Amino acid sequence: MGVIIPMQDKNQEYENPIIVFLWNAEKDWPVEFVSDNIQQFGYNAEDFISGDKTYAQIIHPHDIDEVRENIRRICKEGIKEYTHRYRILTADDQERWVMEKTLVERDIEDEPCHFQGFVMDITGQMDSEEMSVDMISTKSPVVAFVWKVEKGWPVEYVSDEIEKYGYTTEEFLSGNLNYGDIIHKDDLKRVEDELSRRCREGYNDFYQEYRIYTKEGQIRKVAERTLIIRDEHGNPSKYQGIIEDL
Repeated sequence: MGVIIPMQDKNQEYENPIIVFLWNAEKDWPVEFVSDNIQQFGYNAEDFISGDKTYAQIIHPHDIDEVRENIRRICKEGIKEYTHRYRILTADDQERWVMEKTLVERDIEDEPCHFQGFVMDITGQMDSEEMSVDMISTKSPVVAFVWKVEKGWPVEYVSDEIEKYGYTTEEFLSGNLNYGDIIHKDDLKRVEDELSRRCREGYNDFYQEYRIYTKEGQIRKVAERTLIIRDEHGNPSKYQGIIEDL
């Protein structure tokens, strides 16, 4: 039976290297949500969510112009997702290299309204002589998803990294395969129950571990970190998440 670990387990939360962000598509990228493991850089989530600090304020001053230009180009060209790397400054002014993988959310007028992203510290890789810049900029250890709030979790978006499990993005995006179809049958109900409870009790995110089937029928244990996106009435409207092979 798969083990589901709620987000209240702060030790597990802080150990997870992947930070989940929801940014407003405004100047300096105000933070609407950030997972508590932002503490690995010395900050508290409330520092950002309260508006006291914007994300732009922690990007290295030598990199901020390039980041701004990349985002302007991405928004102008209608790109849906992007991955880039840059430096940030921790609360005690240490430099850390990060890789950011982000989805661009657009409003009914097709204008960017939010950026839903994942940030991971890659400083150790940048320091390695064996790891080239090109390898770091394209390599992602996680699969990113956006799921619909429907039975079986139909997939609205999945990154190309799903191929590591033998599937193609088209299998999910066409509706022929739901995410629930690949969760191990002995873990599925517990995953469903935990997700329902988190939504019902007003949580915005959760962390859980369970097993999935690869396309070849092998069993793999994964960790999922999910952000519950809610509408103006507080009801879940979509789930944004990542899964990482354990």
